[in-house]
Formats: sequence, C-alpha cells, structure tokens
Amino acid sequence: MVQTGHPVERRPSIRGEDRDEAAFIGAMEVVSGPVAADIIDELGPLEFSHLLDVGSASGTWTIAFLRAHPRATATLFDLPHVIPMAEKRLSEAGMGGRVKLVGGDFLADPLPTGADLAWVSAIVHQNSREQNRYLFSSVADALREEGQILIRDVLMDPSRTSPVSGALFAINMLVATEGGGTFTFDELREDLEAAGFADVDLLRSDEWMDSIIRAVKRPRA
Repeated sequence: MVQTGHPVERRPSIRGEDRDEAAFIGAMEVVSGPVAADIIDELGPLEFSHLLDVGSASGTWTIAFLRAHPRATATLFDLPHVIPMAEKRLSEAGMGGRVKLVGGDFLADPLPTGADLAWVSAIVHQNSREQNRYLFSSVADALREEGQILIRDVLMDPSRTSPVSGALFAINMLVATEGGGTFTFDELREDLEAAGFADVDLLRSDEWMDSIIRAVKRPRA
C-alpha cells in the first residue's frame, strides 16, 4: 500500500468469497444486535412512519427500529447479493410484511423514495468525503420534505487522536479502502450541509462505532 498508494488487494480466505461475505454480515449482527434496541431507546421519541435503512446488511437495525415503532414500515437497501440474507432474517423476525427489500449500490444507484427517516449505519468510514457528500445528497433526494437522517459511525475529536480506537480504525480504512477514514463532527456537518441538510446535531457520543448524528432535510427554495 505504501508503494502503490492503493489499498491492499483483497483475496478470499480458504472459505471462499461467498462465505467470507456471509461471515462479515454475520459479524455486524454480532456487534450491533445486543446494543441496537438500547441505543434506539436512548435517542428518545423518534417520529417517523417509514424508515430507509441504507447499506443495512441483514437488517439488524431495521428490525430494532420497527420493534420500537410498531406502526412504522421500512425499506432496506443494500447490494443485491446481500438482499437474500436480509430477507431470511426479516422473515425469521416476523418483519417480512413491513419491509420492502431493494438491491443496489448507494454510490451508483438512486435510493428508494418515500421515507421520512434515513438510517446510515457504519458506512461513512468506508467512503471519502466526496463519496459521503454524494451519498448524503442521494439520501436528501430520497427523503420526504423535512425528513431526517441519522448517521451512526466513529466520530473523532478535532485532534484526530481521540478516541484511540477511532484513530487506529482510520489506519484500517487507509489500508482497506480507496478513500475511507474516520471523521470529525465538523467534517460530517459540513458534508451534510453541502448535501442539503441543516440543524446538524450530535445525539450520542461513543468511544467506538456508536456515535450518532442527526440532521434535517433543508426545505427546497
């Protein structure tokens, strides 16, 4: 990576690419499953009728949001090969009838419209700031007027040395992605505002991946 300036070439393990992908998706459930309900509860009353869960893997957070809001529905958006994993988990959780599944690439395809709340979880660290502005603009286009976005990710202080776990994770992103990293609140606020959001707030601060930022779609002029 130091010699080429590009990420390390990804190679499948002895399990094969498909099983590696399944293991990665399963690991996200292991990390988020035990904390999702409590974190959503911490956020206080969230008034929404339809959730757009972007890059939602097997649906861990979709399930937690819908359990906390029994009258709401959701659209789950992720890469096409991930959708069958999500369909299986949602069916097992009894949520199949409340969730629409849409396959696509959030950096290439338009997002499904009609939601009033978007959840972008553990995604922005994979992207460059330019890619995040594109993603946030896509979310703004997809949301209803005055809809909200919630971003869950690592959040660095201005020195970029704290939290230590985030600083170390930035090295991981440097090695593994073209432009990813860990960002400060001010950087994400600037990118959200450039993409059409306002009233950017930090709802939850965490030493690892569970800091949460909220912003509101700016009314069209």
